[in-house]
Amino acid sequence: MSLLLTISLTFAVVLVALLVFVRFGTPYYLLKKENLATLLTLMVEGRATDSDWQVFLGVPIRHNERLEMIRQQCVDIDQREYIGGTGFLLTRRGIDEVKQLLDELKGEQ
Repeated sequence: MSLLLTISLTFAVVLVALLVFVRFGTPYYLLKKENLATLLTLMVEGRATDSDWQVFLGVPIRHNERLEMIRQQCVDIDQREYIGGTGFLLTRRGIDEVKQLLDELKGEQ
């Protein structure tokens, strides 16, 4: 009897979980200009976390070609100028390049 109850409850929990996943779908990362401007500002000020920076660099932006181009430029900067640690994650030259991208992005708004 307890085996039948366990199997029934397991089936019910799995069914509910599947219905929730189907209903709400998978999460996605949708970056907007304002979010990118905030991240680049944090980078220039030395207040961005390494995790935020790496997530931004690692996730392609499929909904906006201009933002994807900026992300690609940031990947190039990161490959040349990354120093890691806390505070400023890039060299002074890298920070200057990110500041130029930030100024271009703010000029487009």
